[in-house]
Amino acid sequence: MHIKSAEFEPIYKDMLTQFPPEELKPYGRFCEILGENYKAYEFWEDEPVGYAIIFEDKNYALIDYLAVYKKFHSKGYGGKFLAGLKDVFPHKKGFLFEVEKPDEKNINTIRRIKFYESNGAEKINIDYFYPAPEAPLPMDLYCIGEYETEEIKKFIEHLFRTIHNDCKYLEEILKKIVL
Repeated sequence: MHIKSAEFEPIYKDMLTQFPPEELKPYGRFCEILGENYKAYEFWEDEPVGYAIIFEDKNYALIDYLAVYKKFHSKGYGGKFLAGLKDVFPHKKGFLFEVEKPDEKNINTIRRIKFYESNGAEKINIDYFYPAPEAPLPMDLYCIGEYETEEIKKFIEHLFRTIHNDCKYLEEILKKIVL
């Protein structure tokens, strides 16, 4: 179910508990950019079990944030959500995910990578940086579905110019990714 920005606050409160601070935009920024191409969705069984914030264009969708509420962790809802993406967005070639680099000291990074790979995601061979507030954050980009690298680079440029247009080093990051 698509969530309007006025209903976003409870999701944001949960995001503060589940995502690293350097990967989160301020609440007000989310409210500014949630709109036509960037939407928050909540997924339900008998009650809300999780959410995703998705940026999309004609061919691709970036699952910018994906989380299952803590009381529903380890019950298969994340995989169920990923399996249903093609049903909800039937015209998309691929679904992209920004994933932290693997870090043996942080087992959660390995766990997340295994989760995406076990659900059909493939790492894309692009040097990728998330425009975190303080400095570019090296990450990996994964895709479920089809992709063509040059199309993905154009998608990233559109994505960044839409939701990260407030980033002071946007052009620097785009040069590293798109060129």
